[in-house]
Amino acid sequence: MVSMIESKSKTFSFRDLTVWSTKLPDVKFAILPSSNTRPNPLVAEGYIYASIFFPGAVCALDPGRGKLIWRHELGVHAGASVYLHGKKLFAKTSNTLFALQAETGEPLWLFCPYGTSKETIYSAPSARDDRVYIGDRRGYLHCLDSVNGKTIWRRLTNRSQNCSVNSTPILMDGLVIITTNASSVLAYDAEYGELAWKQKLDGPSTFGPLVHQGCIAAVTDSLYMLTTAGEIQRRFSWNGEKLCRIESTPRNIAVSFWPQSLWGKPDQLGKSQPGILRLLTVKSGLQQTVALQKFCDSIRYIPTTRLLYLSHLTGIDLLHATKRTVLCQIKTSKEARNGVALVDVSDNKIYALTGDGRIHALNHPTAT
Repeated sequence: MVSMIESKSKTFSFRDLTVWSTKLPDVKFAILPSSNTRPNPLVAEGYIYASIFFPGAVCALDPGRGKLIWRHELGVHAGASVYLHGKKLFAKTSNTLFALQAETGEPLWLFCPYGTSKETIYSAPSARDDRVYIGDRRGYLHCLDSVNGKTIWRRLTNRSQNCSVNSTPILMDGLVIITTNASSVLAYDAEYGELAWKQKLDGPSTFGPLVHQGCIAAVTDSLYMLTTAGEIQRRFSWNGEKLCRIESTPRNIAVSFWPQSLWGKPDQLGKSQPGILRLLTVKSGLQQTVALQKFCDSIRYIPTTRLLYLSHLTGIDLLHATKRTVLCQIKTSKEARNGVALVDVSDNKIYALTGDGRIHALNHPTAT
């Protein structure tokens, strides 16, 4: 384990911290930007699971040595992450949800409601007990039997032209809750699919939603905090700044924003830009602003370390979850290129997937 000196931000390279690094075979580009806070790779049940965007595949590795255990081809572009529920590993493409046997990668069933010729599913799955929930780009929310993939119920959420349900369902208080591109958040009875409530938002919502301190955090260009009864408690907006992603911590919500050059000037698209992160205490409205050296592509809070992990084009930043303090920066080496997906942390190691198809086990820097 590498220790940081005092409380100053220190810079490491991947090479400084590498325990092992595995280059996965036949990868053109590994990372798809995430619409939730799930890591890629995922460390769970003695395996490392990774979703590889192109060509679409799911891989399982040994976390101790990084040895590839199995690989399952998905045929087309894969989703931004995988999802483990019981002994089943759920992976997806832009039109199909796959259930795999987690230990072997053996396919158990697939759900492809509209065929494979078009991109019809951008939502990610969520599961509880024997049911799996996922949205689609035709505006439907589906409830599937996790044993065989058969439809238990499905509901049309809206009839708008921009009707997509691209968000990741959350499950709480017997409800399945989703946001839509039709500027709304809806809650359905998780068992029977009856509409419990619907709330209007001020714009399309594709990221999240998330749970924060027992409330629902819904993301448009604004941030809404709703009760489980659908009542709006608070709404936060930032004078034209475009909200990018959020993450919930026990004390606050970390909010990142698109740099204005990325949405205000088309000629700047694709360039790495500095970003802004705000730590928002919902009850008081207090905000602490953190100026980042790089645009923050994604944020993940790890309860065991109580840190925020900011993944971006050239590495990972570790941030104190309650203070405006970047504890350290970990920069990718030349052999680890094209950005970093949301990381996972286990046994004092950071597990990171880079865009070139490498999975890295890194010793975790800690403040001492």
